[in-house]
Amino acid sequence: MRDNENNRPTWRFFDGSVSISVSMLLAVLLSGCQGCQDIPLLDYLGMLTSKDDGVIIVATLLLFPTSLALYGVLIMFFAAKEFVEKRAAKRGREEGREEGREEGRLAERARIQRELEARGVTVTPELAGILSGESQ
Repeated sequence: MRDNENNRPTWRFFDGSVSISVSMLLAVLLSGCQGCQDIPLLDYLGMLTSKDDGVIIVATLLLFPTSLALYGVLIMFFAAKEFVEKRAAKRGREEGREEGREEGRLAERARIQRELEARGVTVTPELAGILSGESQ
């Protein structure tokens, strides 16, 4: 988590520059959009782009909504990425715990079998199956 916090200023700059570029692209696309004349707000913005500095004005008007949209997408992307990473880490911990438990069981069964052999106790087929882990 701390590593991501150190990269935030870089992402803020990136997000801002992308927002400016996308809003400018939308303004340019609106200036040449023929099908936008039927939609009231897009028709007005398209008309504004035909005036002096109109593309810059429209790009400035579109900057805030574009920033909100892109920032929201980035938030969702990084939230999903963090969720997947946490879930993978949790799954890895659970698998590691289960693997450790199994290793512990096998080691304890081997220790019990060694102790029984050292004391000269005859191991019945049922007890041998239990110690080998076949019957639980």
